[in-house]
Amino acid sequence: MAVARLARRLERLPHRLLAYRQADGYPSVVPVALGRHDDHGLRLVVPPGLLPPGGRRAGLLGHAYRPQLIGLEAVTTTGWLEVAPDTGVAVYAPHTAKRYRAPANKTALLLKNGLLAKVGLRRARRQGVPEHLADLAAGSAAPAPGA
Repeated sequence: MAVARLARRLERLPHRLLAYRQADGYPSVVPVALGRHDDHGLRLVVPPGLLPPGGRRAGLLGHAYRPQLIGLEAVTTTGWLEVAPDTGVAVYAPHTAKRYRAPANKTALLLKNGLLAKVGLRRARRQGVPEHLADLAAGSAAPAPGA
């Protein structure tokens, strides 16, 4: 994962959230800002006391939502969060990243969404998903397509 490229993409987005599972098993989501970055990961700026010390898996979301979702942009990552016990410095090492950008033009957005839906429907039909759903509705327990 190219940390510098991910940092540039996240810096452009006005909202960033870090999510992780707490010790009690419940999720926690905290707003974060980006600090500097290097090959080891992104330094996250978080108000003191919001992140417990230690290491854990975490997800980082950066997004920009606009009216009617025209021009929406989102970057989602999974990775490893390490919080130093003495200083509270948080370093996030991303493992995977996905990015979605919707066109800023409503017509282009509708065309893109329609095309993606059509491609997804064709793929589902090729994989036999409608038949599998009909079998499930009838009470048959056949394995899922592609399983």
